[in-house]
Amino acid sequence: MRNMWAIYTRELKSYFISPIFYILATVFVLVVGNSFKNSFFDFASTAMNMLRRAQNYGGEIPIMNIGAVAMQMFQFMDFMFLMIVPLLTMRLYAEEKKTGTMELLMTSPITTSQVLLGKFFSCLTIYSILAALTGVFIFIMYTQSNGKLDMGPIISSYLGVLLLGATLIAVGMFFSSVTENQIVAAAITLSVLMALWLLPASAKFLKYPINELVENFSMSTHLDYLIKGTIGINNIVYFLSMTTFWLFITGVNVESARWRQ
Repeated sequence: MRNMWAIYTRELKSYFISPIFYILATVFVLVVGNSFKNSFFDFASTAMNMLRRAQNYGGEIPIMNIGAVAMQMFQFMDFMFLMIVPLLTMRLYAEEKKTGTMELLMTSPITTSQVLLGKFFSCLTIYSILAALTGVFIFIMYTQSNGKLDMGPIISSYLGVLLLGATLIAVGMFFSSVTENQIVAAAITLSVLMALWLLPASAKFLKYPINELVENFSMSTHLDYLIKGTIGINNIVYFLSMTTFWLFITGVNVESARWRQ
């Protein structure tokens, strides 16, 4: 446990002393914030237009759910993470190989699992910090709705963000472990993640029941349920299984290299 904590703190420190984290955090907040602003203003404009129409022509004032703005924000934010996570994970093993410190790790008393989990949780911490920064947008919606914002879908959406992050990081760690080139690791990770994300589009061209199998293998399919406020066991199991699988093969790959030393 102490060895894993040492790896965790070392990796976490390396993120905070690197300008990449601050650049990614700034870009992430600005882009997601701009998307939120557009959705929020569109919602407000539509609500005002419908209110004026009801006042001018009579009729009941329609009920509009500001939670739709949150849903759009989460959908956009999750897609943004597809492009950000490869940049966070590309260095985890690739940099160790390039600088030669990988050999020191392999010959040290620290186990492969301790290194793996220390790196994984450090990256997941950074990911969680980025996700937490979007809480300011939720606060804006909460205040503007006079506290009537339905927090159920918000909580399930953040759960989905966390589960998604664990899977994305696990995938990125594997491809970082197979090369010493960080750019190559990031590019392959992004390609695989995009393929997993876009599987529902491919499923449309397949026949039943293969189309359902392909669609259920997509991250976006399971994430949509969580964004809509449905916390299904199958959706949670999917992300946990994917995370475990990619972490396992990463450990196997690193351990095999360790034995070859």
